[in-house]
Amino acid sequence: MDYPFHNLDPEKFQQFCQALLTKEYPNVQCFPVAQPDGGRDAVAYLGMDSDRSFIMYQIKLVKRPFALPDPHKWLVKILEEEAPKLKKQIPKGATQFILITNVPGTAHPDSGSIDKANQLLNKLGVPSMCWWLDDLNRRLDSSWDLKWVYPELMTGPDLIRSVIESRLSENSERRSDAIRSFVKHQFCQEQEVKFRQVELQNRLLDLFIDVPISPPQIDTNSKK
Repeated sequence: MDYPFHNLDPEKFQQFCQALLTKEYPNVQCFPVAQPDGGRDAVAYLGMDSDRSFIMYQIKLVKRPFALPDPHKWLVKILEEEAPKLKKQIPKGATQFILITNVPGTAHPDSGSIDKANQLLNKLGVPSMCWWLDDLNRRLDSSWDLKWVYPELMTGPDLIRSVIESRLSENSERRSDAIRSFVKHQFCQEQEVKFRQVELQNRLLDLFIDVPISPPQIDTNSKK
């Protein structure tokens, strides 16, 4: 299942990724959004000793991820911007680098965007990798509580689960508010039929054509 990360704005997507990271690493430092951070949207300290080595995270949202013709070329541009920032952080303790994005990767051996990206990431000076769309999807599958914090990411099966569990939960009012927020957002989104890959947009009702209807004609001569 793919989650609609593109429903979030860049700032909220960064906060979501930070929240996801706190589930995997206890010593995550989350930096404020929309501020100069030296390429560090978050860092995970690998220990509390004096050397303070850390994993450095950079988070990138693409609003139309499936419209990218070549994710590999997109990643090249991102790494050209981020590599100088990473090099400045290596002397300060950065021992790993992870780029997080909602762009879908491709799995073809050697020629797919994931393998090509790994070849580029290996040249950054520290062990590096990219978390693609599928990496985020699988991590969110088991993070049920985050879906209530970011209801824009909820899907149909999530709502079905919520309805089933609502009678068993003491937090039904909070969950109802989240459902209403989700339904309202989906209604606004589905007023238009979006063809993301070709970047066409049409209002749903405009796709229907009015056809004139008249009552059938009775042949009066057939009864004579």
